[in-house]
Amino acid sequence: MKPLIKDNLNFKSLRVVKELIPKKSIVNSFLFYSGALEFNLAEDDRFISAHTTRYVIYEFWKCVLEDPFLIAERSQFFSKLIENDPHFSNEKTFAILQENWPKYADPWTRSAYFFLLNRCSEKGLISSGKLNVKYFNPLSVLNLKSFKIKNFHIHFDQEEDFINTLTTTEEADYLFFPVGEYSYNLFEHGKSKGHETTTVNHKKLHENLVKQSKKWIVLYKNHNGVFDLYNDYNIIMVNKYGRKTTQKDDCEDIVIANF
Repeated sequence: MKPLIKDNLNFKSLRVVKELIPKKSIVNSFLFYSGALEFNLAEDDRFISAHTTRYVIYEFWKCVLEDPFLIAERSQFFSKLIENDPHFSNEKTFAILQENWPKYADPWTRSAYFFLLNRCSEKGLISSGKLNVKYFNPLSVLNLKSFKIKNFHIHFDQEEDFINTLTTTEEADYLFFPVGEYSYNLFEHGKSKGHETTTVNHKKLHENLVKQSKKWIVLYKNHNGVFDLYNDYNIIMVNKYGRKTTQKDDCEDIVIANF
């Protein structure tokens, strides 16, 4: 299944994750955003319970699960309004819309803008990124209209730090963390972030996973800091073709498991 919304992480490790998680398994997935991996796991007979601490992400996917056709129709309507606005190409106008879209009263309107802004943002985010309309096209709208998924549920965890939710989620066979980019979390205080962005304290996540008795899998993009942090665990390197590799220079994704 192709993802409905853009996600610049573009993980290549689906095949490896499927090897690690058997069919019929129950999976608690955290940091949910685009569902690029989770929906494929659900389609292939894994039961996914997706978690997010960002309400706008939860609301968007709840609306998509209920009526994707309505969101597609509204996003097309808004895109036509934008096309007819001679000022929309102005970066300031685009930035204002990126900042203010969650203030609309109607959840279906917010969800339609979520989809539209994501497809039009070079970053694949909603609240930031330069305007690029080429990814909002008839095919992307058609994919949304026809969206249907089984074996999938989404949950909103009312915590600022998603790590606090690890001990309160329902029982599962596996915990799954498609984290993405690694950083040393320097100068995080006071840094602005979008309405849909989840901040991850990577060292704190590692400290919590060390204490976990459940099976877990963590995904990162290639970064030396990940190898240093998880050097006591089973690390699988995956290249850009989705195949396992032993060469760091060819590594695109890092898959870490505690089993």
